[in-house]
Amino acid sequence: MTAVGKRLVSQIVYQIDEVIRDTRTSREKRIESLQDLAMTCWQEVVPEHGNPGTSQNLESDEIQKRWAKVRDEVEKYETKSQILYVLDWPASSGDFYWVK
Repeated sequence: MTAVGKRLVSQIVYQIDEVIRDTRTSREKRIESLQDLAMTCWQEVVPEHGNPGTSQNLESDEIQKRWAKVRDEVEKYETKSQILYVLDWPASSGDFYWVK
């Protein structure tokens, strides 16, 4: 991940934390925002994800290294378990039951 990419991921993680903590916005709007932020993060961390030809060429170790940098960023937040849930959403299709 480039330095620019790392800054962008830091901003995305910060925004996810802000949305999680926001209680004034409707649940539906917050979930939509969290899903958009998760997809943006995935596109930044694994831009090859949507391209079957290139994503298959990526080694598992390379993908794990990229996500390790994201996890390091997430560790700075009290809401880290929720942030990780959001970031896992594109792979798990979770239901955001915990968003009130």
